[in-house]
Amino acid sequence: MQFQLCHENDTSLRLRLDRHHLSGKEEQILSDILSLHPQITGIQIYPATAGLRIFFKGSKAKLLESLEAISYGNILFLAEGLPKTEDFHVQLLPSGKEIIRELSKTKKMNPGLKKKIGKEISLEAIADLILPTPLSLAFHVYQLLLLAKA
Repeated sequence: MQFQLCHENDTSLRLRLDRHHLSGKEEQILSDILSLHPQITGIQIYPATAGLRIFFKGSKAKLLESLEAISYGNILFLAEGLPKTEDFHVQLLPSGKEIIRELSKTKKMNPGLKKKIGKEISLEAIADLILPTPLSLAFHVYQLLLLAKA
């Protein structure tokens, strides 16, 4: 998290976040995250000015280092709301520039590309069935080299 250190003493820090203000949801999430920190004993959040007053114990340098490691993007993501499980879809596809380029255009896969991938898979399956093990291994190494160049 990016901030300016406004004031410090042996037991507290005053910070100003690099934001104009905090929403109520951001304030709650930030409060929840900071309350889990083992060095922090108290927090005051000023949402109108995006200010924080943190009471702590232990090393000031370690605390500042750990505060800098917190990504404010994560707080914003949580504040906007997590996707519901019914809205979350994962689709695993073979990797390759051609497939990615095709999927970025439309949601459906081009029938020609689908046929080409089917041929490649069929060819590999037949090679595994027909060829002896050393030749099959050499064929797969060749396929990996072609994939690495793609």
